[in-house]
Amino acid sequence: MYIRSLCVAVCLFCVPLQAVDFDPGSKPPYAAALLLEAESGTVLFAHHPDRQRSPASTQKLVLKLVVLELAKAGKISLEDSVLVSRRAARTGGSQVFLKRGEIFTLRELMEAAAISSANDACVAIAEHVSGSTTGFVRLMNERAQSLGMHKTRVVNVHGLDNTPRGKGNLSTAHDLSKVARELILGHPEALEWSSTRRKPFRNGKFTLRATNKLLGRFQGLDGLKTGYTRRAGSCLVSTAMRHDMRLISVILGASSVSVRNRETRRLLTWGFENFSRVPIVETGELMGKVALNWGIEPEVRVLAQDTIVAVLTPEQKEQIVRHLELPEEFPAPVAAGTELGKLRVSLGDSLLAVVPIHAEKSIGRMGLWDKLMTYF
Repeated sequence: MYIRSLCVAVCLFCVPLQAVDFDPGSKPPYAAALLLEAESGTVLFAHHPDRQRSPASTQKLVLKLVVLELAKAGKISLEDSVLVSRRAARTGGSQVFLKRGEIFTLRELMEAAAISSANDACVAIAEHVSGSTTGFVRLMNERAQSLGMHKTRVVNVHGLDNTPRGKGNLSTAHDLSKVARELILGHPEALEWSSTRRKPFRNGKFTLRATNKLLGRFQGLDGLKTGYTRRAGSCLVSTAMRHDMRLISVILGASSVSVRNRETRRLLTWGFENFSRVPIVETGELMGKVALNWGIEPEVRVLAQDTIVAVLTPEQKEQIVRHLELPEEFPAPVAAGTELGKLRVSLGDSLLAVVPIHAEKSIGRMGLWDKLMTYF
């Protein structure tokens, strides 16, 4: 079968493909950083993204994911009653001052952990779900590994660096972006909690206050988790939505809270100013027609099967090239949905996508009498 290759969109600017670069400075004020588009996972900027660091309380994202997945599976309920143990009540660091014997719903404790980064709430949650913090740490490690967070090690449920150096919690900007994406795309409660600046707790006797001071101060920002210990430095996993694009930024090991907030602002602002989600091809888009050999109809329309969206700069958008591969002719009959070709989408030397092209409808083959009549 003879195949023709047709360029259906050409490069408008014949210049070398160049990605816009973010300038972190000669000495970035952080140990690691990452910026990516949430839905596609497209990385827009990276600085030591796989360097292992103490994640501090950003590790609570893994706890949040484990609990929400168990709740989604029906194995636990966010409305479960949780009895506070002596161990939970004695947990230090950021806390909501739980008292032994108090009872809260699991949802209330998750809000305390997500909004106020309450370590005591994390211990109570872990003991309720797994019977012990040790059992819950095992769940956190198993979920991290299954998510591809291969440079993450969890040794406690809250992220405190209360273990000797070399034996503590570890993660990377890349790993933390994976759990952030999983939460954002699959669990709306995660953003609901992380976007809350204040909420009554303990029947209004205590107020949960967000540790993320960028909430309400950066357009579109609605999460996700702060962290700080002396070992970790200032850390922040953030996410913001503008127009139809959501970005995730990760800053690890910043020298101060003000620096991590400033650098988060810079990264997100740069991302929104330079990139957008560009639809390259849409499901059902007409790609052309294919002639049918002895078809009851002479040709069949062909459509794209998938929607492809890329995260691009305006310059890159103009450099997209679409190559359509279709047969000159196809033997009838043809069934609706039959793959008749492919659309190859490229940007410079990079192949972005290969999209199957399908027949729009079924068309039968001529019978003998119909064939004879074509000669008269």
